[in-house]
Amino acid sequence: MMNIKEALEKKSNLAISLKVKDYKSTFISVLKTRSNIQISLHKLFLDAPDNVKEAVVIYCLKRDKKAHSIIKKYANIYFSYADYTHRLNVKNLKFKGEFFDLKQIMENLNLIYFKGALNLNITWFEKPKYRKFRHITFGSFDKNSKLVRINRMLDRADITFYFINYIVYHEMLHYVCKEIIDEDGKRKIHTKEFKNKEKEFAYYKEAKEFEKKFLNKGKRYGRS
Repeated sequence: MMNIKEALEKKSNLAISLKVKDYKSTFISVLKTRSNIQISLHKLFLDAPDNVKEAVVIYCLKRDKKAHSIIKKYANIYFSYADYTHRLNVKNLKFKGEFFDLKQIMENLNLIYFKGALNLNITWFEKPKYRKFRHITFGSFDKNSKLVRINRMLDRADITFYFINYIVYHEMLHYVCKEIIDEDGKRKIHTKEFKNKEKEFAYYKEAKEFEKKFLNKGKRYGRS
């Protein structure tokens, strides 16, 4: 079985500094100088097939696009199934806001749309300091931690109940509708299945109209 560091040393004639860890999302980082190559690599590649390891070596030496596609596809498949829920400290999750209780919202949505089958956690995340609202992320989903995050800026009186329900529902769908990884290793998360299920939300049209009102005010909002 190929040894990545030995292969790199043999082909480059340079000193190789290889740091291997169980990173949460990073799979490869390369810094090349005249005398050495410093590499941070996810541990998943230690047990990869030789063709993937060869792609790692080629990418570290030449930044080859084809090699990067092979690496990216292999890593994305791994991260699609990786489970980091053991790293999540549920005691630190904050789901009760001034106007909305995220946990209660998610539990209701789980019963109505998913027959109570989803086992997910949810929390607010603090809104960053936006510059003229050029981009705002309403919510996100960490599939490896099975965690829904909702922007705390939505915890206010002028946000309708059906809109925040829609945002939570949208993020929950990321767990139900699996992403697609193409031959180049690119991920597609809003698939046809995802978009069809999104429209099953009872107040989908109203939620989209509510979102447009913000857009019409010249503010660009978003969600992942």
